[in-house]
Amino acid sequence: MFHWLWMAFWSAIMLPLAAAFLAGRVPGWIRRQSTFGGLKVRGIAALVLYLGLLVPPLTALSGMPAESTNLMRMALVPMTVVTAQGLIVGANLCERFNRREAERAASAAVPTPWSAVTSGRQGGAS
Repeated sequence: MFHWLWMAFWSAIMLPLAAAFLAGRVPGWIRRQSTFGGLKVRGIAALVLYLGLLVPPLTALSGMPAESTNLMRMALVPMTVVTAQGLIVGANLCERFNRREAERAASAAVPTPWSAVTSGRQGGAS
């Protein structure tokens, strides 16, 4: 009974969360901090984490021997958690670098009083 409740609980939590991230239907404060691609990567990470959450009950319900069940749990659960965390960290880093690049491009496009003075010179002392 516990395994079925485990799967039902995490399905009710993680599947709508992943679908919301994949569709881009998230609160405004998350949307302002993220790009659409970053939201999709987070949705994929939620699905990977959901698969990792389903490994223990599925192996218990499969009727496999205890040694095989424990081996699969020890191999698959940490792998899915680390993969999901890597996806989230990668999305955060990509968005941070893209934000910095956009800020640099915006600051380079805004003329400053000093750039107006130096833009008249074509290089070299005359």
